[in-house]
Amino acid sequence: MSAAERARQAGRAHQREPQIEGLTIERYAEVMAYRRHFPAARATEVLLRLGIQPARWDAATRGWGTAMSSALARDEPEILTRFAKALATQERRLREFPPRIESLGEPVAQQGDIDGARAFEGERAAERPSYLRDEAASAPREAASAPWPAPPAEPAPGALRNLHGTAEMSRFVPRPALPFQELDPAREPSKKR
Repeated sequence: MSAAERARQAGRAHQREPQIEGLTIERYAEVMAYRRHFPAARATEVLLRLGIQPARWDAATRGWGTAMSSALARDEPEILTRFAKALATQERRLREFPPRIESLGEPVAQQGDIDGARAFEGERAAERPSYLRDEAASAPREAASAPWPAPPAEPAPGALRNLHGTAEMSRFVPRPALPFQELDPAREPSKKR
């Protein structure tokens, strides 16, 4: 079989592959890996550089999420396995050879949503250093009256996890005496000569 025939067969197999918004489960997992690799503030830019409109991505996320949850309910793990394998493979590649966001390609124009385009520009502007931004510099801060900051406020009730019922372990943690501390004769190890 020639390379051209194998390519045609692969193309026909790819066309038979289930797609949601033009994304196979493997491509969906790869794009998700890219979105997880780059900062969340650049999520829209990642999509546009990969040639995917944000509205199309949202629809694909809903569609593939529904497909995977129904496959899980039917106890048919094939689609979940393919997703997990593609996601793990792409994440490993991104960890081993981290790309720059510019290497993903030129961003496609965002269709329809003028506010979305402004948001994309806002994301890019927020990443620029303050001396390169167009807006005016903020007013200088007033000097603090005290040379040190105020102590932090007490946490709100319920903000800390409930630790009642946990064991007190501090007496089991070995704490050797430091050179500037006096030794407790009861704890001092016996010296053998």
